[in-house]
Amino acid sequence: MRNFVKSAVAASFALGFVMQATAAHAVVIVMGNGLAQNCYETALALSLGFPPPELVYTGGLIDPKPVDVCSMALQNDQLLGRDLAGTYVNRGVLYFLTADYDDALRDFDRAISVQEGIGEAYANRGAALVALKRWADAAPAITKGIELGSTELEKSYYNRAIAYEELGNVKAAYYDYLKAAELKPDWEQPKSQLTRFTVKRKGT
Repeated sequence: MRNFVKSAVAASFALGFVMQATAAHAVVIVMGNGLAQNCYETALALSLGFPPPELVYTGGLIDPKPVDVCSMALQNDQLLGRDLAGTYVNRGVLYFLTADYDDALRDFDRAISVQEGIGEAYANRGAALVALKRWADAAPAITKGIELGSTELEKSYYNRAIAYEELGNVKAAYYDYLKAAELKPDWEQPKSQLTRFTVKRKGT
């Protein structure tokens, strides 16, 4: 049976910036059985702070790391199109969670090379670039993710606000933090960032 992939959930991730506290990433759902599904479930669980599910196949590894299940899926599952791209995204998320931003970025780029239309791949690419402090590259990647309808858009706006602020575009950063807060009113982080801004009307 062919696997089916669609856009899914995202989770916030602490990057340890001085003024900006978090960035966000998104996993891509892989529906079906096998390693690719296990890869998705592992990425999702760890993103949410839960232990990973039991591996369906260890490939003979005595103590496999969470990222290994995605690598095995890429090696052993016959994945094509969105399934293949989604598995690269999910492995990239696992690299991202262990602060291996270079490998995460490479996987997000691989996902895009396989399937250009997955918003999460671009949104995650932007998050990795934010983590690498490549602000000028991060903003357009995140914008592309927003245009493609990446899930939990509030986190894409928040990440782009970080990049804009570091680039000195304070006005754009303010409006992105504001948009993030509007999209998810119960999320405290963008609201906290907004307290650092003073909005003055022209002529005052």
